[in-house]
Parts: sequence; C-alpha cells; structure tokens
Amino acid sequence: MTQTLNEDGTGMVEIPYKWYAGIGKADNKQVAIELAQREAYATISRMLSNAVLDKANRGNVVPNGKVQQALNTYWEQVSTSLQKGCEPFGNVTVEYSKATGMYNVTAKVGIRGDRFNEMINSAGNYKPDNLAGEDLEQFIEINKSIMEAAKGN
Repeated sequence: MTQTLNEDGTGMVEIPYKWYAGIGKADNKQVAIELAQREAYATISRMLSNAVLDKANRGNVVPNGKVQQALNTYWEQVSTSLQKGCEPFGNVTVEYSKATGMYNVTAKVGIRGDRFNEMINSAGNYKPDNLAGEDLEQFIEINKSIMEAAKGN
C-alpha cells in the first residue's frame, strides 16, 4: 500500500501496488542504483518466464511446439507491458561496505494493483490466431494457470 493523490488531486488515498525488488552491487553509488533498478524490472520477466515454463511442463506441452511458442510470445508481451507500467517504488536502500569499497543497493519498481490485475486478467481472454482445436484448448488452459500464478494464486 502506498499513499497517492486521489482522482481529482484534492486529497490522499491508499492504493495497493504490486512491486518487484532488485539488488545492485558496484563501487560507484549511482551505478549500483541503476543496476538495482534494472534488476527489479528484470525480475518481472523472470517471474513470468518461470511461470510459463513451469505451467507448460505441467501441462505436457511439446517443447518448442506451437503452443509453447505462442505462450512464450504472448507472455513476453505481457511482461513488457507490465514493465512499462511500473515506476520507481518506495525508498532505495543503499549500504556501503568500507571493507570492500562496494555499494549494495536494493531498489523497487511497482505498478498500481488495479492496473496489474487488469493486465493479468485480460491475459485470460487472449486466443492466438494460429492455434485451433486441441492446441488452442491446451493454450487456454495453460494460459489461465499462468495468469493465476502471476497473481500469486
């Protein structure tokens, strides 16, 4: 939860956010911050890619087959959309180690919970044009399980 301006900008409201953290380590503070932010965005891709692989394996999808390729392509697009919807979130934590001369930074990026849910929920309605019959049914079933995994269910 974070506080933000309400719709008309006259007051503060609490809004839930879905956020992702990244860690960066460098001998330059600004570089460590940038690495941590990039890592936070990369976390989104990894989380969705892992969900796709896991659910495809459990659904007995043919590796590199039409269904697998359609799932990969679609969820890469969802990942990109989520990343574009994110913004820096919360405070950046910076720790400096005199012993190593390195900065350890934790940064977060977040997306409003309602926008996150809207993107993920719309994923359940997608049907690729190049799939039909059993392939399409398999795609829909696995796509819904990926959607649930992305929401944390």
